[in-house]
Amino acid sequence: MLLLLIALLPAFNLGKLAIAGVIAVMLLLLYEHSLVKADNLSRLNAAFFTMNGVISVVFAAFVAADLLLRN
Repeated sequence: MLLLLIALLPAFNLGKLAIAGVIAVMLLLLYEHSLVKADNLSRLNAAFFTMNGVISVVFAAFVAADLLLRN
């Protein structure tokens, strides 16, 4: 997924804010994966549904800001 997000940057001529968005997504994915342990799946819903929603909104906000603040 990260490779595809990185591939979007040159494909749509995105700038530094979109790059920051990809970095934010990477950090959020690391956090998401830390929520669930092999012996404890009690936070699976939080990891899957909640964090994926947060990740998509954060990335959309960074890309929108990048597009809106272009010169």
